[in-house]
Amino acid sequence: VDVRVIAATNRDLASMARQNLFREDLYYRLSTISLAMPSLRERPEDIRLLAEVFAERLSERLGVKRRVSSDALERLRDHEWPGNVRELQHAIEAAMVVGEGPEILPEHLPASLRDHPVEPLPASAPFRPQTLDDVERVHIEKTLEALDGHRGNAARALGISERNLYRKLREYGLLG
Repeated sequence: VDVRVIAATNRDLASMARQNLFREDLYYRLSTISLAMPSLRERPEDIRLLAEVFAERLSERLGVKRRVSSDALERLRDHEWPGNVRELQHAIEAAMVVGEGPEILPEHLPASLRDHPVEPLPASAPFRPQTLDDVERVHIEKTLEALDGHRGNAARALGISERNLYRKLREYGLLG
């Protein structure tokens, strides 16, 4: 058997192996070639390129052509990116799903990336936190709406099987 393993971590495995926190034999099996990849916050010049690539790929997958506006790129550059490239990818995906028109605008980005804070509810208004089911239902509805109701494309865009999507649609009373 000829096997190649590609692994990634944000931990210092060499140091962990010396401290017996990681199996030394496994470390030496995995460390044939090591590449150090700086975090996204250490290479802000890559944000524009990555955001454009993610938007292009998602445009193909969702069947909706959108590009990242210069204002949205500015917001992306100002963020610290604790979740690194995956956080950027998810931010672009969220913006693609909720956005309308040919451009991703700052208001389409997740709340953590927008310049203005979320307005608090007036003191007189009762606060009703949303459940995860409520958020999921709305996300599924918006995805279906963005994809003109095509359930197969929606399932792919949501990263779930069509069977799972149908189950959720039935659960939320959205089948029609």
